[in-house]
Amino acid sequence: MNSPLQLFRELLPFGPSGAEQKSAAAVRGLLDTVSGLSPQETVAKLASRVLPTVGQQSNLHMRFKLLEDIRAEAEQALPKLESDIAEAVLPLPLEATTAALHADNLLKGLAITYAGIARSIDKSLLTAALSHLYHRCIQRAMAMVARRQLLAYRAYATPSATSWQTLHELYQMVRGPQAQPLNGETAPIEHEYLGALLFAYLEPSKLPRTELETINICSRQLAAYALIGEVTLDATPAKSTDSCFLVRPDEGNPGYPMMRLPSGTSVFGGILVDCTQVLAALDRNITRRPGKTVEPDLDAPPALLQSLRIAIGGKSARRFSRTHFRPRADLVTGFHHVISFLDGNTFSRRSVDIASRYEGKEFTSSEWALIDESPDGFLLRFIKGEKRNLGAGDVVALQPRESSKIHVCLVRRISSSQIRLEVGLQLMSPQVSVVDVVSENEPEKRAIFLHSLPAYGKFSGLIAAPGTYRASQRIMIKLPGRSLHRKIGTCMEANEGLEFFALDVIPD
Repeated sequence: MNSPLQLFRELLPFGPSGAEQKSAAAVRGLLDTVSGLSPQETVAKLASRVLPTVGQQSNLHMRFKLLEDIRAEAEQALPKLESDIAEAVLPLPLEATTAALHADNLLKGLAITYAGIARSIDKSLLTAALSHLYHRCIQRAMAMVARRQLLAYRAYATPSATSWQTLHELYQMVRGPQAQPLNGETAPIEHEYLGALLFAYLEPSKLPRTELETINICSRQLAAYALIGEVTLDATPAKSTDSCFLVRPDEGNPGYPMMRLPSGTSVFGGILVDCTQVLAALDRNITRRPGKTVEPDLDAPPALLQSLRIAIGGKSARRFSRTHFRPRADLVTGFHHVISFLDGNTFSRRSVDIASRYEGKEFTSSEWALIDESPDGFLLRFIKGEKRNLGAGDVVALQPRESSKIHVCLVRRISSSQIRLEVGLQLMSPQVSVVDVVSENEPEKRAIFLHSLPAYGKFSGLIAAPGTYRASQRIMIKLPGRSLHRKIGTCMEANEGLEFFALDVIPD
C-alpha cells in the first residue's frame, strides 16, 4: 500500500522521478514519429499508439502536460478530417467512414484521459489543493466530448447516449449538491456544458451541413445567456415557457422541451435549462438595423437566425400525424438537377411511358423507401443509387414508383448511421412549375414557381439559384398561355444551393 508521502509525490508537482522522466520522454519520442504523416495517419497513430502510453505517467501534472502536447499535435490534423467528413457524400463512403472513426477514437481517448485525471484528484480528496488542474481537466474533457458530437452532426449522425451521459457526469462533478457558486474556474465548465446542450436544441439534423460550424459558434456565444437551475416541485409543462428544457443527468440525451413533455411526466431530479434570454439575444440580432452593434454579435444571416429561434422557441412541432407505408420512390437532389428532372421528364414510372422521357437529362436519381407520409411531408430511407452531398435546406424532387405525380420538397431533417440514411422532407406546394423568369435588363433565368404555399400563407413562392434576385425586384413569370407580374418579397430561406422567396402581387 502506498504511503501518504508517495501519494502526494504522484499528485503534486514535485520534481519528477527517473521513471517519470523516462515515461515522459517515451511519449514525446512517439510524438516525434507522427511528423510528416497524413492527417488520417496522424490521428490514427495518436489514438492507437501515443495516447495509451500517457496513462503510464503517474505524476498527474506531467500527465496533463503530455495530454496538452498530444492535443496540440491533433489540432494539426483534425480540422482537415472534420472538413472532409462534412463535405463527403451520404451515406459516407468507406474512406470518410474510416477517417471519422479514427477522429472519434482520438477525441474519445482524450476525453477519457482528461476525465481520468479529474477523477483521480476527486477520489484522493485533493480537489481543493489541486483545484486549477481539476477544473481544467473537466473543461478539456467536456470540450473533447462536445467535439465528438459535432463530428457526428457533420455526417447527420446522432451523438451516442454515452457521450451525453459523460457530459452530464462531468458537469455534476462541479455542480453537484455541495457545489459552490460559479467562479473563474467553474463558469467556463458550465459554459461548455450549455454550449453543447444549446447546439443539440438547435436540431443540427434539420440544418445545412455547410452551416454547422457557424451554428456551433453561435451556440457557444448564446450559451452565456442560458440559465441552469434545479427543477422545482411545482414545475410542469403548463407553468413553463416555450424556451425551457428538462435535462435528466441519468439519461443519455440532451433533454426535452418542457412544452412537449407528456402530461403527468415526473420532473423530479431534473435540471431546468431556461433559454428565455437566448431568444432575446436572437431577437436582437434578427431585428437589428444595419450598422448597429448588439450583444452578442452573431455572424449568421437573418434567415438562419430565425431557424434557430424557431428551434429554441419550441415552435417546430409536427403539425400532422404520420401514416405508415412502404412504397418505393426516386429522388433527385439539387436545384439544377431538379429543374432538369421537372423540365420534360414528369412522366409516370410505367414502362410504357419510358419513350416519352427526355434522353439528354442532366440529373441522376436514387432509390428510397417511403417510410412515413403526412399531408405536408415525407420520411424516406435510402436504398440504393448515386450518393450525393445532401444537406438540410436542399430542394429535391420526389416521384413515387408507378405514379406520375412529382413532389417538390425541401430537406428538413437528416439522420445518418452506419446502417441507414433517412431524410425528412417538407412538401412545398401542391402545384409546381419550372418557369422562365424575366427581370429588367437581365436575361431570362430558369426557376421553380410554387403556385401556393399552404404552410406559409396566402401567396406564391419562387425557388431560384443563389444571388439571382433581390427584395422588391419586379419580375415576369412565363407560364403556358399567360404571364404573371410579381415582386420579389421576403427571402424565406437561403443557402449555398438556393434562395426561396415569397412573391408579392403587384397592384393594378
